[in-house]
Amino acid sequence: MFKRKTFLLGGICVVLLIGVVVIGNATARAVAPVNLRGLSTGNGEQQAAANVSIPTSHAPSKACASCGEQQFAANIPVPTVGSLEHVEAKDGQETIRLDIQALVTQWSETMLKGEGWLHVVAHHTRDKEESSPLPNGQTIPLNYISETWYHLNDQGQAVEVIAFMRSEDGNPVQISTFRDNMWRNLTIGEKWESDSYTPRLDLGFSTLADRAHEWDCTLSQQTTTLAKQPVSQFMLREEFDSPLQMEGYAQPAVAAERRAYFDVHSGALLLLERILVTAEGEEQIVERVGPITSEYGIVPPVEVLDLLQREVTND
Repeated sequence: MFKRKTFLLGGICVVLLIGVVVIGNATARAVAPVNLRGLSTGNGEQQAAANVSIPTSHAPSKACASCGEQQFAANIPVPTVGSLEHVEAKDGQETIRLDIQALVTQWSETMLKGEGWLHVVAHHTRDKEESSPLPNGQTIPLNYISETWYHLNDQGQAVEVIAFMRSEDGNPVQISTFRDNMWRNLTIGEKWESDSYTPRLDLGFSTLADRAHEWDCTLSQQTTTLAKQPVSQFMLREEFDSPLQMEGYAQPAVAAERRAYFDVHSGALLLLERILVTAEGEEQIVERVGPITSEYGIVPPVEVLDLLQREVTND
């Protein structure tokens, strides 16, 4: 149980921003164990920021500087009981893991084309009774927009990054940058060393799948429909030894599940969900990360690029 909690628990940043961009030094200075539940234990949520990338299309779009709530809400497809038509279920954990890797590799090869800028925007919604504040006292909104600009080298690695967390009405919550192997959180005044890295366009789901056997988590797969389109749905589930009371949630959970929906043709991640299961069998979708846009070859606006030159004083 101890070992499993190390894998599954942790800050909200591990869930929302899993390895794509890291905004707080607790996550950036050491690669923490990934977690399936990823529910906030307090400090972790203070580190959260705008750095999830969910690929959706190749079409250019304007930088998301001040987007409205209605615009974003309309872009998140909601799978319903009626739309989840079971077509095929696969046995064999290794087969499922390889299927995930194949989809992730396909989309990564499409989007990480070499030297240039990659721009990704996603909408995060959370069903939680309370939210933790940043060290500066600002409350992290339950629902928010992440916008990230990655400057890739010819190997597809991010050598410069500008990451925003915004409220749904477009107001900035956190801003962080990466250049010269140094992360800088411009909002809370922290910086820390880090290496260049390859953006994880699946939000780290394939990493969780690779390690599922280490933590007694079970993978399953089926073909379903999402927004009337066929998708590959993968589920990663853990049954707890005893009910766990999670901070910010009223009912104790007996199981946790992560569900990822991939486009069957392109391999793009279309939707990520986190679910808690109560002793009564009720499923609570505690977080959904939905796509807005993903585009390659679009240079950031000048005012965004200028943020790379800003420095922080606190180490």
